[in-house]
Amino acid sequence: MAPASFATNPYLVRTFVENGQQIDETITPSRPPAIKADVVYVPIPSSAAGINTVSVVPAFTWCYGCSATSAGMLMGYYDNHGYANMYTGPANGGVCPLNNETYWGSTTWYPSGTVCGECPLVATHIGKDSRTIRGHVEDYWIDYLNAGPDPYIANGWTEHTTGDCTADYMGTSMSKYANVDGSTTFYNYTDGSPLYDYTGAEPGRRDGCHGLKLFVNSRGYTVTDNFSQYIYGYHGNTLGFTYSNFKTEIDAGRPVLIGLEGHTMLGFGYNDTGNLVYIHDTWDHSDHSMTWGGSYGGMLHSGVTVLRLPPTVTLGLSGSPMA
Repeated sequence: MAPASFATNPYLVRTFVENGQQIDETITPSRPPAIKADVVYVPIPSSAAGINTVSVVPAFTWCYGCSATSAGMLMGYYDNHGYANMYTGPANGGVCPLNNETYWGSTTWYPSGTVCGECPLVATHIGKDSRTIRGHVEDYWIDYLNAGPDPYIANGWTEHTTGDCTADYMGTSMSKYANVDGSTTFYNYTDGSPLYDYTGAEPGRRDGCHGLKLFVNSRGYTVTDNFSQYIYGYHGNTLGFTYSNFKTEIDAGRPVLIGLEGHTMLGFGYNDTGNLVYIHDTWDHSDHSMTWGGSYGGMLHSGVTVLRLPPTVTLGLSGSPMA
């Protein structure tokens, strides 16, 4: 009998058992919809009101995959907060911009008509940041949801050396990892417990969470923890990540990847009135919100991916450095 989650999540690829625990393999292929979500006003942080945010968080448009784009925003945040090697290109004086299209524009692909915002921190591309050699886009991208084989395979040229962008390390759009163009794969324990730095599907698959760690390590930094976890109550689990856990991450100055069924966003704040989560959804450059455990754009909130780095500075309210 198929697991219950197969009946409700169309982006669940399979469920399998490893070391006695059941694991879901899911994909996140969703591109921006024609009608975007409403923009919201994010209040000034106030501990008395139960509101907090981390500050100076990039808002990127969809760049060859929502998960890699969300990861790029996360790395851009850290680049602006003491981890200066996350982005080392020439734009904005070498500091990751908060708006990707200001410096790199966008590209429309046919026949799908998909508009991809450009960002070399997310997906390297000839002509962006003065790049003159093939990168992620040339080697792995054909058009939205194309299953490959990837261009470097079909054309017989040498695959570029992995580096510089989150999509390279997360396996986004790579046919060798069974990802269609725009998609990234994630793994979660079905009981809701955290799945740390999963590598059990290598070499045929790449866990996007493990890819986050690989990218950070490639920039010369250490990762304290990285894990994916279903939220509490998703498909009846009793061990999942809670709204209180999310608040703890934000209070510590750590944005969190928010997983929906088929989509990934970046959470950067909370408001206890309504258990709201403030997000950048990869669809525009604005602030948005959703109810924790609810749905967004018709997609159910399913989980999170958490990345923790050793602090370079002490972050206070709103993620600002404390003296």
